[in-house]
Amino acid sequence: MSMQKKTYTLTQLVASIKHVLARTYGEQSYWVTGELVKLNIKGGHYYLELADSLEGHSTAQMKATIWRTQVLALQQNLGEEFKQLMQPGNRLLFKVAVAFHEIYGLSLTILDLDPAFTYGEIELKKKQTIERLQLEGLLNVQKQLHLPLIMKKIVLVGSPDTSGYRDFLTELQQNRIFTNFVVQEIATSVQGDKAVTEICAALIEADTYAADAIVLIRGGGSKMDLNVFNDYEICKTIAQLHLPLLTGIGHETDEVVADLVAHTKQITPTAVAKFLYIRVGTFRAELQSGLDRILNQALSSLAHTTEHFTSTNKFLTHYFQNIITDYRTDVQAKMHRIEVGTNEILAEQKALLELSLEKGVVSASHFIQMIQTIELPSILEKLVLRSANHIEIHKLEILNLQEKIAVLNPLKLLKVGYTISSISNTDLSQFKGELIGQELQTLTDQFMVFSTITKIQK
Repeated sequence: MSMQKKTYTLTQLVASIKHVLARTYGEQSYWVTGELVKLNIKGGHYYLELADSLEGHSTAQMKATIWRTQVLALQQNLGEEFKQLMQPGNRLLFKVAVAFHEIYGLSLTILDLDPAFTYGEIELKKKQTIERLQLEGLLNVQKQLHLPLIMKKIVLVGSPDTSGYRDFLTELQQNRIFTNFVVQEIATSVQGDKAVTEICAALIEADTYAADAIVLIRGGGSKMDLNVFNDYEICKTIAQLHLPLLTGIGHETDEVVADLVAHTKQITPTAVAKFLYIRVGTFRAELQSGLDRILNQALSSLAHTTEHFTSTNKFLTHYFQNIITDYRTDVQAKMHRIEVGTNEILAEQKALLELSLEKGVVSASHFIQMIQTIELPSILEKLVLRSANHIEIHKLEILNLQEKIAVLNPLKLLKVGYTISSISNTDLSQFKGELIGQELQTLTDQFMVFSTITKIQK
């Protein structure tokens, strides 16, 4: 005879499970960590799906509930942080109680939430992202790109609905230094489930534009608000861009990993705009300074050259006047010496002739014929040759002096077509006043021309 099986109703079994759970867990509460997978809000109640994993494999999954009254208490206690914490994908630390319902089964009731744990997870994730980027050689790739001295063509990536986005454009377009920027805007969300995907896609699109740089901005916020910029995929995308990236993620003290990977980091969106136009203003100031230095050096060199030319002109004028005067004096002296010498020679020869004649007359008359026929012609011939030689030599000296005087004579320059122009007896090159309308006196070799200046061409 077979034994009759002992059977229970489902209600009895469920009641037994509930009793065991109540006896084991009772009214106790536990601090539990887990990842928020899903979130539904109905009637002010938060219905969560939590999960846990180990080495990439799912190890646990359970439903949890935050009742409306507890939601209000957490919102009052945590403020805006509560909304940021309640985002799928965040790993959280909950204070929970075990609950079992005969129909809905096993679940957790969330009593409290510790944001410090999540912030620690953020820092851990940030550290892991940095280490991975370093291991893959991506952390400093952007900083090796050339950042143009002047960046006029900008691709702006951010959320147009945020104040930081508007602050950036206002500062860029209304400053007093430089506003001639060309901005290509690519709108994207900067928080929420789609933020990572949209930001990566926007950066890849921005890299295709013919721009000088990409600007990634986000207004101020909490660590949770900015945590998206610690994401590995965003940072990897930044490192692989061909254009240099500037970040203006509005936080005060902490850096996100996107700041570390970017070419240049600024503290706020407004600071990025200032960086761009101040860089242009600095270059323009340096360029103007260099131009001023070149202009001053050119003016100084021109003044020095003009002064040297004027001094040389005065020196040469005075020098050649002295030469002409000296040559004129020397010619006159030589002509006087020639005249005196010639007279002395003639007087000497005349005296010798008279003496010879006198001796001839006294000595003997019979020598007169001999003297007349032999000696006298010889003496006269010597006298003529000597006088002719002296005269020829001095004539050549006089001709040489006349040629030198002729070469240095300003009248010769006038005869070959050169003229001398002056205004009010002042040389034209030395006149400092207005030239148009002045009467110009032009000296030629034959006459003086008077004309009125109507046009000047350099």
